[in-house]
This record gives sequence, C-alpha cells and structure tokens, in this order.
Amino acid sequence: MSRFLDPSPADLVMREAERLAVHPDANATVGAVLRLTGAVPDLAGLRGHVIARLAGLPCLTHVLTGDGPRARWMPAVPDMARHIRGHQVASEPKALEATVRLLLRESWTEGAPAWRMILLHGHVPDGFALLYLTHHAVQDGANVVTVMEALFGPGLLPEQFSALSRGVSSISRPRLRQALRSTVTLVRHARSHHLWRWPAHPLSSRRHTLWAQAPSAGPRTAARAGGASTNDVYLTGVAHAITQWAEHAWPRAAGLAIPVMVPVNLRTPDEVAAPGNRLFLTRIDLPGGTMPVGRRLERTRAVTPALKSAEHRTVLRAALTRLPRRLFERFVAASTVPGRLTVCASYLVVRRRLHYGEAAVHRIDPIICCPPGVPMAVVAISYGDTTSACFRIDQALPDADSLPAHWRQALADLAATAPPATGSDPALAAHTPTGRATPVVRALVTWLAQRSTAAGARRR
Repeated sequence: MSRFLDPSPADLVMREAERLAVHPDANATVGAVLRLTGAVPDLAGLRGHVIARLAGLPCLTHVLTGDGPRARWMPAVPDMARHIRGHQVASEPKALEATVRLLLRESWTEGAPAWRMILLHGHVPDGFALLYLTHHAVQDGANVVTVMEALFGPGLLPEQFSALSRGVSSISRPRLRQALRSTVTLVRHARSHHLWRWPAHPLSSRRHTLWAQAPSAGPRTAARAGGASTNDVYLTGVAHAITQWAEHAWPRAAGLAIPVMVPVNLRTPDEVAAPGNRLFLTRIDLPGGTMPVGRRLERTRAVTPALKSAEHRTVLRAALTRLPRRLFERFVAASTVPGRLTVCASYLVVRRRLHYGEAAVHRIDPIICCPPGVPMAVVAISYGDTTSACFRIDQALPDADSLPAHWRQALADLAATAPPATGSDPALAAHTPTGRATPVVRALVTWLAQRSTAAGARRR
C-alpha cells in the first residue's frame, strides 16, 4: 500500500473546504442511497459481508493524517459496530429522504476511516435501503461507484469496474502539442464571471438537498439522435434548468453562458478503490439564454470535446499527479475565489447489476456535497432503467427548489424532440464571461509546456 501514502492536492483541498463550512449542510460528505427490494437483512450478516471484502478496498481502511507536506494516508482498522448500523425510518411519504438529510449532517470520528453504512428500514413494507456515506477527501464519485460494485456486484477484475478513466495510464506523459492545446483550454476557462455574487442574495452554508428521477432511456435516445453522449444530454438538462429558473429568479444569469465545473475522472485500473481523489475539476461554459432544448444540446455538444479526449485527460492527470504542490495549491486557490466558484455537475454510470443476497438494488440515489461558496452541485447516477440526480443547492438562491423539476422536464423534452443537425455555434462565444487569465494559470501553462518538452526529448 506504499503507493497510497501520499495524498493528492485535491484530497487536501476537500478537507480544507469542510473546515470553512459554518453549517453542517456544507460539509464534504458524499455517497449514495441503494434502494433494495427484499427482506430486511440482519446487521451481523451485513457486517460480515463487508469485512470479507475489505482487503480489496483500501479506501475503507485508511485515514488522512497530518497537514501540508506531512499529510499521509495511514492504515486504520474500521470498527464495524460503529461503521455499520441500523436505523428505523417512519412509514410516511418522503420519510426516507428526510432521514438521509439528517444523517448527512453527522460529523466524522477523528482517527477512524471516514465512511459509514446505515441500514434504513421501515419506510416500505417490502424492502430497505443502504445509505453509504464517506468524506470527499477519502473518496470521489468514481470511487463511491467502485465501492458499491465491489460490495454488491459480481467479482470484477480491476479494469472491469464502471468508473475508471479509459485510455489514460498512471505513467503516461502528455505530448507537447496536446499540453499546449490543453493549457489554452484551461486559460480560456479561468476567467472570472461573478455570476453568483448578488448582494441581495449573499451565498450561505445552508443547503437544499433534493432528488429527482428520470427514465434512463430518455437521455440515451436523445444522445443517439443528436450524435452526443449521455453526459452531453445530462449537462444540457442542467443548463436548461438553470436558465429557465434564472429567467425569473436570478436575472444576473439570464442571457449568459453558464460556467459549470465538471470533475474529469482520472482514476486508472491500478488505483481501483485507492483512497483519495483522482479527478480534475475543469470548467466549461454551457449555453445560456432562451432557446429550444434541442438547440441547447447541439451547442452543449460543441463545448464538451475536451471532456471526452483521452489526450486532454493525460494532461490533466499530469497536472494532478506531477505538478509541484505549491503551484497546484496556488492554482486551486485562484480557481476558488468568489468570482470564479460556480455550479458543479457530474454524471456517473453503474453498469453492473447490484444485489445483497436475494435482495436486488432497483435504484441508486447519489449524494453530492456543495462546499462553501458553491451555489449548487448536481450529480446524476444512471443505473438500470432510472437516472437519479441529487441537487445540493444554496438556500440563498430564491425558488431554488424548482430546479430539479426543470431538469426532469428538460430531459423529457429532449427525449421527445430529435436534436437539430450537428455544428458549432459562433454565437456561443459572444455570451462567454470575460476576464483575464491569472498569473497562476500562466505559471501552470509554462510548467506543463516545460514538462512536455522534457518528456519529448527523453523519448527522442
């Protein structure tokens, strides 16, 4: 496990973000609710089931200790009596969601692995739920999916898990031309936007926690018809929901592109279930303003190629794992000043059918965190016939609880209407927030170019 000892800068950033929260709603807890059909199991059997799989899940057996350069991932034995427990839920409608909201506010025990599993029962007569929670410094979204598949899926080889970065190696180095192209993309999206700074509604640490579901067939149909990915369709739904809401509730965002931070998964098969984050938050500017949702998908597809590029991910992987710590910290600090923080949106797919004993998982509701200064964070998980999205929204945003319904309607409209022909839209650039790249970003550009040139010289 020696290769897991050093945390990534992203791990430390997530831990620090929670320290800035003035309310537990803005903590760094993430996870998922697995809804199962079948008899409620006993806790002893569930604990034994997890113990039998711990050896392959180092993210469940390590803790992050120390600060700064002295921070390390260290082994720690979980106490199953505390990490896995039961909770009775009322049989009233929406009681499960209300219970999850309360459990999300629980703090983490110092020195113990930061995860817990809670068997929730009583809310339905023929089933139960497994609430899996962890700290974002310990596991990113891809790792949460891996843990679910390792615990409740078929036996898998490292390269068979759903949430891995395809085409990116832990030892690959970017080519010079791609490094320059990628850094231009980073610079272009490092501009200030101040979209969420409105004195009449200052951001807070209180959060709405809401879920919405849609049939998975809809985004797949819309993606095929529009020559897009299902992630393009999902992001289109997010942008459409924000623009529809902003028209009446947040006029500062009306008519402008919507800057969105998207976590690019960089986890490789040799890092399956390793503790910590293997992602790079990269910004794209989604089409804003009033337009048909099919047109919005076309314009969204035009701004997402970098998210799909293995070569671009190789550059991001190099920045995450090889960038000098101080430079990375300066880059993160520059990216998280109030004028640059914005909506976060991620999309995950669980391709394996999950079960516990005879009880089958019929739906997975994801849980995302929304750190201080972030107006809204959304994550969707596609599993089987259902895509479920979790919205964590700053309560300072007026009428924000309408956003999930707008998102669901956008997906329904996309499924019913074939997107227009392909092609980029020059009008998109006219609505992109303006500003200048920071000195930190310019330093990042220089460093990546130098590293790529050196790597090219070694190859020759």
